[in-house]
Amino acid sequence: MELTLRHDGFEMTEAIDLHVRDRLSAALDQHTSHVRMVAVTVRDENGPRGGLDMSCQVQVDLDNHREPVIVKKLHEDLYLAVTDAADAVKRTVGRLVGRSKEHR
Repeated sequence: MELTLRHDGFEMTEAIDLHVRDRLSAALDQHTSHVRMVAVTVRDENGPRGGLDMSCQVQVDLDNHREPVIVKKLHEDLYLAVTDAADAVKRTVGRLVGRSKEHR
């Protein structure tokens, strides 16, 4: 599974990088044979103003699906935004892969 990671508005650390890769790998491990590409963007939306401004957007391109799965989650804490996004991706991809198996 090819995963690209981009960041904006803060300094990327090894810990954040590892957290993103671990969460997305765990979320998609059952469906890796259906996943072509995963693109993750983590961003500080408001800069120093704070609030619900840490975002994690995940785009997953699946085999046999024209439209990508796109999930974006906001949270005060970047780690929780990543975890929430990974959970949503897991549910959505699982549902779509399950549907495509039913139609075979």
